[in-house]
Amino acid sequence: MAKESFELDEEKYLNDDEDKVLMADPERYHWNLRKEHIDKIKNLKAISINTTAFDWIDWQYCNDNGIIVTHTPKYSTDSVAEYAVFLLICLSKKLPIQIKTNYKMEYNHEMLNTEIKGKTVGIIGLGTIGTRVAELCESLGMKIIYWSKSQKENNFKRVEIDEIFKSADYIIPTFATNYETRKIITDERIRMMNGNSLINIIINPVEIYNHQLVLERAEKEEISYAFEIYDDKTLNDYKGNVMATAPYSFYTKESINRLVELWCNNTVSILNDNAQNVV
Repeated sequence: MAKESFELDEEKYLNDDEDKVLMADPERYHWNLRKEHIDKIKNLKAISINTTAFDWIDWQYCNDNGIIVTHTPKYSTDSVAEYAVFLLICLSKKLPIQIKTNYKMEYNHEMLNTEIKGKTVGIIGLGTIGTRVAELCESLGMKIIYWSKSQKENNFKRVEIDEIFKSADYIIPTFATNYETRKIITDERIRMMNGNSLINIIINPVEIYNHQLVLERAEKEEISYAFEIYDDKTLNDYKGNVMATAPYSFYTKESINRLVELWCNNTVSILNDNAQNVV
């Protein structure tokens, strides 16, 4: 009978002299693959991960010790971008409040919806996902502004980051998460928001900004907020126009198929001494 789980240091083959490649899933390591895990595998030559983000791995240790790390970029671009627009529409149509009031029909200020045509979307970090979000929003008649470290070659308007928090109707961070970008959404910038909406589809919100401060402002009806839940709370635990869903933004049959294919191809490329998608 196969074991349901295993500890790496219990597997004898990990200590033989053969070269090895680790195909790592973040859930197996609770999104924290560190030196002590890596050191258990003798003659480890590479780690092939099935995520776009790689900050959950001790990448610096791997780099210092000649261990190749490959990741899976762009597999969920459309899935995540579409989910961001879905959340945007949920906030504009007050869907969270409809759900929490059991769809009680009341034509009052709390339930007054907003049309998104002509509204401004501010995107923070105009990479692959951010660009796709911009394209989708533009197709819906919305105006696009963005902030990135450098000017991008497109027709969208680049502005200073503070302007996004002050003037955009909808703010969507789409930057890659690392030690630098975790400093972008400060408390000061959250307090600049006034009547606009923050939509987070990139990572657990508590890891990149003051999630509690955003919730407090939403409860006071000063802003709206959408994010994916990474704990045991439910939508009804949040007051105000707050849309909280399970982390399904990446989870479509198309993106999963692309992910598996890309992950396997990366691993094969390592075995063929032609590693692709190296971080």
